[in-house]
Amino acid sequence: MAVVVGYTVGFATIINIPADYPNIQDGVDISLDGDTVLVQPGTYVENINFNGHNITLGSQFLTTGDTAYISETIIDGDSSGSVVTFESGEDSTAIITGFTLQNGYASSGAGIYCIDSGPSIVSNIIKDNYLMDDGGFFTGGGIYCENSNIIISGNKIFENSAGSYNGWGGGIACEYSSVVIINNVISSNLAYCGGGIYCSESNATIIDNLILENDADL
Repeated sequence: MAVVVGYTVGFATIINIPADYPNIQDGVDISLDGDTVLVQPGTYVENINFNGHNITLGSQFLTTGDTAYISETIIDGDSSGSVVTFESGEDSTAIITGFTLQNGYASSGAGIYCIDSGPSIVSNIIKDNYLMDDGGFFTGGGIYCENSNIIISGNKIFENSAGSYNGWGGGIACEYSSVVIINNVISSNLAYCGGGIYCSESNATIIDNLILENDADL
């Protein structure tokens, strides 16, 4: 089983960052469903919210297939919240692909936070994201999804932390969701429970992943 991101232009608009807009969020905000926001290599210190836009957000990896663009195109959350958020009913045509997502800091989903949505997260590096201890349970150092139908395919998810006390799902945490987790590398993540993956009350299809060297007490 494989999940493939198709790239078709059709009548959609391609919004180029930074040629058209200096910030990724500006491109997302101006976009319409079916558009592509195409990002050149560089480090973008931003916290991205898809805001209900069913678009493709991609680096030059999207058009070339060159995996070098994944590590060269960085969205840095600057420890100011989740790096990327889906919370407005986005569906599987809301795609993020070809980025390094790092330095998120939130109580849930420091790398990617997804609630009531169904995006496709394909071929990214998700690393060095951390959950804050807000006094309760905190979940999903790399990716958190709740009440969502989400595809997580072909990513490298490593060195994310949900904390060693009361943190759940260092790499990925899913609650009340239907999730496909396929062909990912999930390694060296930390949590109290579920160092690599934690799923609760969810329907999870987990196929052909490399899951290793994650750390958890439970």
